[in-house]
Amino acid sequence: MKKFTMLLVIVLVVVAGSFIFFFFRMGISDTKALADFPVDYKNYDQAISNFYKAVLASNPENASATSYLEHKVDETLNLLNAQASVRISSLTKNDGDLMKVSLEIADLAGKEFDTLKAYRSAVADKTNDIDKLTEEFEDLRNHRQAAYSHYLELAKGKY
Repeated sequence: MKKFTMLLVIVLVVVAGSFIFFFFRMGISDTKALADFPVDYKNYDQAISNFYKAVLASNPENASATSYLEHKVDETLNLLNAQASVRISSLTKNDGDLMKVSLEIADLAGKEFDTLKAYRSAVADKTNDIDKLTEEFEDLRNHRQAAYSHYLELAKGKY
């Protein structure tokens, strides 16, 4: 009987330890995801700002520099999309809202980038869409920044 009790205690300790370890790892994973998203967002924000300035300058002699900046935005957007699709466990408060807002931010960022590329083409082709595209770009940027502020409110104190 004493051996059975010892074996039961050992099994319970192992099972409890496994659960604690599992939840601890989930918490660490959530904290990392919540800390990494703002970093990727800021990298994207900086890259799109640099590309926007280059497109506005529209100097044909600097086409290679502008293409490099466009490539940089594409890279940072891919990282932002990857980070936005990370799952956050239900151990984190507002987990569902955080995931929805991060996906919304990535979606808005993609639309913003597409609009800026269309603006660049419109300038090169000298079409009349420039004012419309400028307004659309500004609206998308404002929505993205507002969504990011909301994300920060939801994630406050979690990383």
